[in-house]
Amino acid sequence: MRHPLLRNYYGIPIYICTWILFVLLLFIIGWYFDGNDLYSSFVNSISFSLPLFVLGACVWYVVRYVSMDESGILGFILHHLTAGVIVVGIWISVAYQIRIVFFGEDPDGINYFIPLHWQVFFALCIYDYIILVYYLIIYYRNFQEKTIQESELKNLVKEAELNALKSQINPHFLFNSLNSVSSLTLSSPEQSREMVVKLSTFLRYSLGQDLKELNSLSNELNNIRLYLDIEKVRFGERVVLKFNSTSDCDNLKIPNLILQPIYENAIKYGVHESIEPVTIRTNCEMIDDVLKITISNNFDPESIPPKGNGIGLRNIQERLSLIYGRTDLMKIVKSENQFTVNLEFPQNIQA
Repeated sequence: MRHPLLRNYYGIPIYICTWILFVLLLFIIGWYFDGNDLYSSFVNSISFSLPLFVLGACVWYVVRYVSMDESGILGFILHHLTAGVIVVGIWISVAYQIRIVFFGEDPDGINYFIPLHWQVFFALCIYDYIILVYYLIIYYRNFQEKTIQESELKNLVKEAELNALKSQINPHFLFNSLNSVSSLTLSSPEQSREMVVKLSTFLRYSLGQDLKELNSLSNELNNIRLYLDIEKVRFGERVVLKFNSTSDCDNLKIPNLILQPIYENAIKYGVHESIEPVTIRTNCEMIDDVLKITISNNFDPESIPPKGNGIGLRNIQERLSLIYGRTDLMKIVKSENQFTVNLEFPQNIQA
């Protein structure tokens, strides 16, 4: 751990300013409160403060290598008592030498600042104050490092959870798509081959997005259209698509592949179970720095829905919560024959 004075470019200036304030304090005490003349007050304040300028910085190394956890409370106290006596002894001795060498040995008109025993007591108090400041600095640094480490750990956990959620998407989609290909293999080989080609293109795109957390809306909708083209190979005119999105929404960001499960549900629970055309509507608009997307489809209320694990919509909810830190960004509305998913994507975050 570096010395606090060297850790930041403003450490030394702050230290010098603090020392000057200490000199001024001693000068004021000697001149105003003790009634000494200006020269005597100046000599006493300078001679007593100069050693502290060096010793105050050196005390850091006494503090740096003494920990109460390692030496115990008794060892901690004994260590600082010993160090305090040594530091104060050096301080007082050097202060008197500075006074004698630079200002003469007790010249007329110069009175000592305070008696020797009070100087020792005062110096010990200053030593205690300095080590307290240094321990507070160490505590603050450790707190900062712990905060940074916790933040990094949370980011790693968040990244791992997002990767786990995204790893559910591709197998989930692939399972559904392969079922579609399988159903066409015997009845319509040409369509099954066309579907395989489009499926490979779609998967190539999906795999290319794994390293990105956010993608533009236009890229995601292009990918969705590719997926729906795959399903139209199977269901033909039973799938009706309607997209309504203004040009100012194209470059807005949403989590990649997050819309995919909604369209899969529309195919699985709407188109697959209905003999009538199913219209899948997508509406995108920007309101108050929030991209709002509504996806809806009609369905046959008399059909028996296939069993599922509910991975898709649960996946969306969990990803939104992890990325945006909110749980109110997805709302599902189900009426007699209409299923609607309302999504909100705030645009003021970085991911």
